Amino acid sequence: MDLTDRPSILKIQQDMGYNNLANFHIEKKIGRGQFSEVYRATYMLDHTPVALKKVQIFDLMDAKARQDCIKEIDLLKQLNHPNVIKYHASFIEENELNIVLELADAGDLSQMIKHFKKQRRLIPEKTVWKYFVQLCSALEHMHSRRVMHRGTLKFFKLTRRLEPNVLLSKHMAALQSPFYGDKMNLYSLCKKIEQCDYPPLPSDHYSEELRKLVDMCINPDPEKRPDITYVYGIAKHMHALTIAN
Repeated sequence: MDLTDRPSILKIQQDMGYNNLANFHIEKKIGRGQFSEVYRATYMLDHTPVALKKVQIFDLMDAKARQDCIKEIDLLKQLNHPNVIKYHASFIEENELNIVLELADAGDLSQMIKHFKKQRRLIPEKTVWKYFVQLCSALEHMHSRRVMHRGTLKFFKLTRRLEPNVLLSKHMAALQSPFYGDKMNLYSLCKKIEQCDYPPLPSDHYSEELRKLVDMCINPDPEKRPDITYVYGIAKHMHALTIAN
């Protein structure tokens, strides 16, 4: 077990006073990953419900993976947005990295999609724009902090609807890679909306504005895709229209 990077990991221990497992009452497991498990817990000093992620950072990760994990925690600390799961603290105990996160346990976007699919119904456009606005708002906030989210959007809290168990799995990075950027995020965002286990957006159910915006954002040429500010503006406008109607 290589512990040469342990001092850099230990620097994260003192965040916000959540630095002792004895202060948490663990209730039940709510998720798991390759190197981690997530529990619903209560911070006993003020009775706050939280998600406690326990990462087997020394036993199962190599040195680079450990450092990547710490870098991602540093990125999480920069984010403060109503549609992004809030980071509270992290500390080392029992040879595990413990990450304390906001608990958003009302379900997630994939569950809503599965609900509509099971009922053989298309998601109403008003609902699509509602979540589109929230996703765009969160992405814009991340871009403003020079942070991006690769591939999945499970990092986001959608009206307090998101599983908290997928925060640290190489989805985030600083905006430095030539293969990623603001417009790559737009591609991922709109593929999430379009690929809801349905065929291409049907013209008899969804507006031209929505279908056109999705087409623009999934253009294979990144230079022809709109930026997040443009997409967010259209999403807010269309969301307001659908509410009014």
